[in-house]
Amino acid sequence: MRLLVLVVLLFLPGPASAAAWMQKQGTWQVITSAIFTDARHSFGDGGRAGSSTLFQRGLLQTDTQYGLDDRLTLFLRTETANVHVHDISARIGTVSSAFEGGVRYHLGDDVLTGYDVASVEVMGRTAGAFNFSVSANDQAGGEAGGVRLLYGAPFRVGERDGFLNAELGWRWQSRPRPDETVLDLTAGVWLNPVTMVMLQNFNVISGDAMQPYVRYRSHKLQASCVWRSSKRLSLQAGGYFSPAGANALQESGLILSLWTNF
Repeated sequence: MRLLVLVVLLFLPGPASAAAWMQKQGTWQVITSAIFTDARHSFGDGGRAGSSTLFQRGLLQTDTQYGLDDRLTLFLRTETANVHVHDISARIGTVSSAFEGGVRYHLGDDVLTGYDVASVEVMGRTAGAFNFSVSANDQAGGEAGGVRLLYGAPFRVGERDGFLNAELGWRWQSRPRPDETVLDLTAGVWLNPVTMVMLQNFNVISGDAMQPYVRYRSHKLQASCVWRSSKRLSLQAGGYFSPAGANALQESGLILSLWTNF
């Protein structure tokens, strides 16, 4: 089981470049991802069908984390979005970028069961209009800051090792964007020593909004597979879609990531 914890540490993904486990002291992890998004419709207010639109985004993202010591992990994210939008009001083609940095602090081990872990994360972010979590609200870029509680635990399915990771957070965003509550869930199972499958659920719920924004919520499901080619290199490939939401795009897309550990 201790070996499982080390394996989870090396190969957990994130859009938040995180997970509850700490990066081992003095080591790096870099995840470089290409994410392709397509949306032809949106969810209206209250989850009803919204307007037709054409939204396409290619996102190049790099998540880097470094183990400063056994209790502190530093992380940095950069991303560039190439976006094309065509709806009844506008036709837009643009490129925008984002930078995010922060720290994850180890709160404790064996919190609820053996070998589990809890941590807390604090981050700051500056982003372009199309680099925020809900792409339908694209009027302005800005800044954001947040705090996130993380919990991770290993488990077994028959003879196979697995893990759970849960993250609950709050993001403060520069006006007029509303603040957000975030809930992310990840479950992964190793099918064999070099292949892991993951299911993930990403949820964003806004607070009170001011014009030109309205309250929104976004829910995404993602499935992917990770192949470990060596101790240092792994490849992740998968897809995602939005089964529900309100005042947000009905997105679907593909993700391809290269994980490097050194």
